[in-house]
Amino acid sequence: MARDDQGFSLVEVIIAMFLLAVVALAILPALVQGVRLSSEQSATATATRALNALVERARDNPTCANVEAVADPQTVVDGARRDIRTSGTVEGCPARGTTVTLELTAVSLSGDTLSKVSGIVFIP
Repeated sequence: MARDDQGFSLVEVIIAMFLLAVVALAILPALVQGVRLSSEQSATATATRALNALVERARDNPTCANVEAVADPQTVVDGARRDIRTSGTVEGCPARGTTVTLELTAVSLSGDTLSKVSGIVFIP
């Protein structure tokens, strides 16, 4: 075996590193977009959970005052410590023995609507 055939030369190692760098740069935009979309989906999931919890809170204590309190503006913090504002409307609450429609919306601080939930609550 000749002495020249025992391993990689420095030039071959540099070329291999260059090719790996080109591949890494080609994949980088997809990774950045994946992280951004994951963050957006996390905020949407947090907003949806918060709105569903508010609807359940209204159903646990079905009075007009409680349903209207649930619809008042509130702030929820997601996992990335971003504020999400919730607000809602109540339709048909003055009468007892009827159903009330509760519409809730969660909005990010940038103004993007993250989630909308509607529920029906029976007021005995």
